[in-house]
Amino acid sequence: MVYDLVLTALPFIGGYLFTYSLYRMDLIKKALHINIWNFIIGVAFLISGGAGFLLLLFMEFGVKLPINPQLLYWHVELGVTLALVTIFHFHTYWKSSKTMFFPAKRRVKT
Repeated sequence: MVYDLVLTALPFIGGYLFTYSLYRMDLIKKALHINIWNFIIGVAFLISGGAGFLLLLFMEFGVKLPINPQLLYWHVELGVTLALVTIFHFHTYWKSSKTMFFPAKRRVKT
């Protein structure tokens, strides 16, 4: 099975750049930009996680259905989308989340 990683990623990269540009030009509020991408990350998680859970149950009980390869395909495709949108999420919340990656400077008491 061949996975289309670039073809799947391009609409999301374009969509993010589009909504981010609208936000930077003050055509939409930052809250709307964030809500759009939080919704997309939630939907991607639900579909990818749900497909993964179904695949797990099918494997555990030895169920082989004709839909299993398509389910695996969409599980992987939406997992890639989820990873990409997570990068967008870090970009949006960088100021508040950078302390996860770089510890805050210690204050010197005088």
